[in-house]
This record gives sequence, structure tokens and C-alpha cells, in this order.
Amino acid sequence: MNETLRDLTGLDRGQAEALVEALGQPRYRGRQLFRWVQARRVRDLGAMSDLSRTLRESLRTTFRIGRPFVTKVQRAADGTRKLLLRLGDGEEVESVLIPDEDRLTACISTQVGCPLACRFCLTGLMGMRRNLTAAEIVGEVLALQDDVAPDERISNLVLMGMGEPLLNFAEVERAVRILCD
Repeated sequence: MNETLRDLTGLDRGQAEALVEALGQPRYRGRQLFRWVQARRVRDLGAMSDLSRTLRESLRTTFRIGRPFVTKVQRAADGTRKLLLRLGDGEEVESVLIPDEDRLTACISTQVGCPLACRFCLTGLMGMRRNLTAAEIVGEVLALQDDVAPDERISNLVLMGMGEPLLNFAEVERAVRILCD
């Protein structure tokens, strides 16, 4: 994956609309683009069949659709699944899916490592490596959603994975805005 390209996963609906408008397309194409990335969770611009080939090719020169790579999945007897996700730069974070009777909770990371070194937390032993971007946080949720059955949906999101979310507030806020859009 070419990390020098901007990640469409980190754009909110308004930014997607502004992007396509800057490319000479009507704003509604931005809503379509956003829906392909966030709701339909496509990984390839070529799959966006309601966008013109010209627009898709124009996007391909500057943008990519990022998603972390699942390197390991651990499953517990109660259905809980812990996923180890490799980010574009090779760093890894953990995310967890926690099923309950009427909901499915995703526990996501916001940093690689953590600077707080809380005694009860293993992540603190890693030290602080870096903050996740909004695109990486959203990509984490999309990767988790890809791991559930087609009729299941993540209904709750908790920021209790690796890192301290308030120490990465700007990117966490952007990610939450994108996920709620």
C-alpha cells in the first residue's frame, strides 16, 4: 500500500463533498464516495460503480482506502474476539469485539503504546510510540466490522484499547465524527 497517498477513510462526509467538488464533480458524488468507504466498506476505488471511471482514476492518483491488516485473531469461549491489527507503517494495535445478548461492543485503540505506564496495564510497558490518525481509528472499526457476520452490526464503541484517548483528542474527535456521520 502506498502510504504517501491520502487516506479516504479519514474524510468526513463534508470533506468528501468538498473533495469531489474541487475535482469538478457535483457534491452528491462526495456523499456517494463517503457511503462507499464508510457504509459499504470497499477497499478498492474501482468497485465504486456509481462513480464515473474518470473520477475514480482521478482519485486513485492522490488517494487510497486504508485498512489495517488482521494478523491474528484470538477467540474466547464466550465469543469475544481479540484482533491484532497491523497498520500501514508496520506498527500493531489490538482491538476487541465483545458480544452480549443484544449488542456487539468494539473496544478500539487510539495510540500505539501509551505514555502513562499505568501499573495495571501491559500497554504502558511498550512506552509511547505514536498517536493513531483518525483514518487509522476509523479503519480499525471497519476492520472489526469486516470480522463479524453479515447480519451483525457493531452497536457500541469504547475507547479502551491501547493508549489514552484524551491524549490524542483531536484525532479521536475526528474519528468519532466520521463514524457518527
